[in-house]
Amino acid sequence: MNKRAFRVIFFLLILAVLSYVFAFHTNYFKIKSIKVVGNQILSYNDIKEISKIQAGTNIFKVNPKQVEKNLLENPYIKECKVKILYPNRVEIFVEERRVVAQVRYKSDYLKIDKEGVIVEKGSFTPGLLLIEGIKVERYQIGKKLNGNFDKTLLSEVLGLIESKSNYYALRYIKEDEVELLSKQGINIFLKNPADVNYSFKFAELILKDLLKKGYKSGKIEIIGDGNAVFMQ
Repeated sequence: MNKRAFRVIFFLLILAVLSYVFAFHTNYFKIKSIKVVGNQILSYNDIKEISKIQAGTNIFKVNPKQVEKNLLENPYIKECKVKILYPNRVEIFVEERRVVAQVRYKSDYLKIDKEGVIVEKGSFTPGLLLIEGIKVERYQIGKKLNGNFDKTLLSEVLGLIESKSNYYALRYIKEDEVELLSKQGINIFLKNPADVNYSFKFAELILKDLLKKGYKSGKIEIIGDGNAVFMQ
């Protein structure tokens, strides 16, 4: 090896050592900021704790995929993305699951999101929609309750009413049959509607009109693509 080659190798070795020392043994690459975006249910501290990222940690030691895996272990977190912003910042983006209904399991109640994923188990929550007609044999937090929520009428209707407060229960009858029980006393029965969104909105318009006329009980039925029928 000639002197020129030796000098080049020696220079590269020194450069590598200095780079290592600069990267891992100085404060320049220590995390100073952890930003969380999109959380409304879990607190900043909750997400920071779940992520297992600590301020002051060397940013090169943070594995975004592992952090995302840590976050997704929490049933309230539906999706997440972790960005490393060199030299010393981390951003965490989350999409949370929102509890929209509860299903009875023995003496407890399983709280689920609109897709039927179980977020937590607890006692009965007044004011939270109750799903009737489903028998739960077993469950796992963070997983779908059962096949009743796989592209069925139940899951579609649940998605339509997630932000509404005038229904106290959603009764599952069959895969293509459900009944909405309203607080006003007039229920909505849907069976194999051709267009779920249209049928539901149409039924709600009829419900509103009936309430204006003073009706306090009865059932609005929509079967297939047929006309709505009101029965007292």
